[in-house]
Amino acid sequence: KTAFLNGDLAEELWMRQPPGYSNGDPTQACQLLKSVYGLKQAPCCWYEKLAAELGKLGYEPSASDPALFVKRGSDGSIDVLLYVDDV
Repeated sequence: KTAFLNGDLAEELWMRQPPGYSNGDPTQACQLLKSVYGLKQAPCCWYEKLAAELGKLGYEPSASDPALFVKRGSDGSIDVLLYVDDV
């Protein structure tokens, strides 16, 4: 559930104050700056961020499966297989 907090939102999203967090004014809302578990776009935000970071390390997504990242070198290859929020 916490992996999705690393994804950056591309759009402006607001939500009601969560239970247990209230400043006494129920008309106020919270602006989301990071994706959270339960948002429809959360897996995509997280994947984009992780793919960019893996790309900086020399990993490339496989053409047949975008959840498989491969880094090839002269002494072999390293494969990283992802499933939504599990590495």
